[in-house]
Amino acid sequence: MENDLFRTTRGFMTALNGIYIDLLNSSLYGKTLTWGMSDILAQYYTCREKDHASKSLADFDNVARNNAVSGCWSRSYALLNHINTVLEHCESDRGVLDDTYYHVIKGEALALRALLHFELFRIFGPSYSKDKEKECIPYALNSETKVNPLLPAKEIARLIMEDLKSAEESLAGYDPVIETGAEWGDDPEGGVNDIRYRSMRLNYYAVQALMARVALYCGEKDVAWEYADKMIRGIREEHEWFPFATREEIVTTNREDRIFQSEILFGLYNLKRKESVYEVGFGSGLKQGSVLRIDKDIMRDMYEGDDNDYRLSYWFAEMVDPDNNSYLHVIKYKEVDDVDPVTKISKGYSYIMPILRVSEVYLIAAECCPDPKEGRNYLNAVRTARNVKNIQDDADLTTCVEQEYKREFVGEGQLFWLYKRKGKSEIASGEKLAEVISMEERFYLFDLPQTEQDYRKENGVDN
Repeated sequence: MENDLFRTTRGFMTALNGIYIDLLNSSLYGKTLTWGMSDILAQYYTCREKDHASKSLADFDNVARNNAVSGCWSRSYALLNHINTVLEHCESDRGVLDDTYYHVIKGEALALRALLHFELFRIFGPSYSKDKEKECIPYALNSETKVNPLLPAKEIARLIMEDLKSAEESLAGYDPVIETGAEWGDDPEGGVNDIRYRSMRLNYYAVQALMARVALYCGEKDVAWEYADKMIRGIREEHEWFPFATREEIVTTNREDRIFQSEILFGLYNLKRKESVYEVGFGSGLKQGSVLRIDKDIMRDMYEGDDNDYRLSYWFAEMVDPDNNSYLHVIKYKEVDDVDPVTKISKGYSYIMPILRVSEVYLIAAECCPDPKEGRNYLNAVRTARNVKNIQDDADLTTCVEQEYKREFVGEGQLFWLYKRKGKSEIASGEKLAEVISMEERFYLFDLPQTEQDYRKENGVDN
């Protein structure tokens, strides 16, 4: 089947599409890496009551934490095998692909390889600033089914950035996103849509954003600034690609764009988001022992009580649960009527799971910009887009950026990794306003799955 698949361009695209679809597995971006494990550990939700299904995870119980990520390990390495297979056939079957398809498919596959390794690195790697030499995960560079040695954290970081630089080089000059933007819509002439809808792919600008994210996580602020600045200039100087969502898009009754679709650099299209995300995580049909909700007082404090903030106004709503209790629910992923009345095409408001968005790159620029005054301007650009007043000149920029992360990425799985990157010794509790949780170093660390440890010993690779 593999040999037949890669005999045509369509076969290559089928293989690549399958990888993107598999990223929506609940062990990956369908839950664990977005609204599930990552955000539960970040203490967004009130789920530490004694009978809540996520209590042990929210309490940083070792067994619960390791169980939560074991599926991520196995699914990621299975997908990495598929990604490497595509990359190998890009070379062995080069004649099948024209220049555009070759460079775009190869660039996306390299970026996907880097992305999955980075997710594994954030989970199973050490606190990078404290222990760069610690062996943590293997790096899958080919499709051979063999046990690879665990590599030091700094080597994993190097390989991730190497893949991303290669991806950027491959996409430069070939990714249509550079000249035409994300193009949300089918080919008007009825052709194939393989390289349209670029925000649903790891496109050229998403790769640069990911490079900024990786560099910042590894403490390379100068490199993070370089790529954040490069990406922002790339989408703003000659064009206005990935614009911040407009007031009209966000507030249109029954068509509210709660995920700010236009500014998503890379997201995944989940046709079952209603059933697999909203209804099992946040919906009003869930009882208090399973729903993930944010305490009302904490939420208002988090958004500084500013009802003008689009996130505060449109991501949360009072709902009545099956036991007739009225509580605040997260409705960011609630279904809306998102069909464009003109094109009759879904705008994605009800289906997209955001992975990388423009606002994160602005926040990286704010944190890493050599000029603090200019850094404030990047932060204020995000706040302006969310209908919030600018921060004062004397405000502590580091603190303000951290607070904006907390406000901006509800349900997107980014906040906990900021805490790990900074080695925060205390984080805000999700249970009661002004309560804090003392963080132990082990709370940020995860064991390799037991099945992996056993497998490595059986094969004589037990590092």
